[in-house]
Amino acid sequence: MVRENRSSDNEDIKEFEFERINHQGEGKGSEFVAVEKSHDLIVNGVRLASVMITPSELEEFAYGYLVSEGIVESKDRVLSIKIRGNELHTFIKGDGRLERWLELRSSGCVGVNWEKSKDEVKVGSEFRVKPDLVFQIIHHLDTIPYRKTSGVHSATLTDEEGKAIAKSVDVGRHNTFDKVIGKALVRDTDLTRTILLASGRQSAGMVMKAARVGVPIIVSKAAPLSSGIRAAKKTNLTLICFASENKFSIFSGGQRIERQEDE
Repeated sequence: MVRENRSSDNEDIKEFEFERINHQGEGKGSEFVAVEKSHDLIVNGVRLASVMITPSELEEFAYGYLVSEGIVESKDRVLSIKIRGNELHTFIKGDGRLERWLELRSSGCVGVNWEKSKDEVKVGSEFRVKPDLVFQIIHHLDTIPYRKTSGVHSATLTDEEGKAIAKSVDVGRHNTFDKVIGKALVRDTDLTRTILLASGRQSAGMVMKAARVGVPIIVSKAAPLSSGIRAAKKTNLTLICFASENKFSIFSGGQRIERQEDE
């Protein structure tokens, strides 16, 4: 039987004992495992979503989710965020956008038929970077929680010089975007001159989160999905995937990557 060991001080990681069976026989051991918990996001008294999330940086997550999903135009529209047990109670100014979001969700548009949304999102930033910068910043995605558990995603926002502005780790790839965007919003960061690094696959839902807050470039170590490429092209966002210290592939917005002939 697998038994939980609660000796770890980190609420995001817990150590579990297990029984191992291999060709040489049986044995016992322990592994650090990423923790996920269910939380409800409640906006103006309405339960908006239930998420499985790493139980830290919850306030930043709420800010990031509300803005990156288009429920509010900016963090200034968020009046308060209170954490009560597994509930995130948020209050926003007005609820016109909330009503529109709920309408889209009930019709299946949010995250499914996002292309039918009437909201036109365009990334207008003319921010450009050299390929060497992309190669240099990938290391920001290396995290201790991943090394310990192999069960989490990470995201990092960097500035135009490659310096990390905000980092986040979570069991959910979407949650990492919300948390790292939330951190940047709280600090009033100019997102139009940033790069958003990601460890996970890039779907339309991921790309739209970045596009709505004005992030011009996403760099992911993982693969794109077809919906993510379409979303990137539609919003004029630069989408780079399969990135490493030696190579990367541009699927949209190649004009933001400087070439030798530009020099």
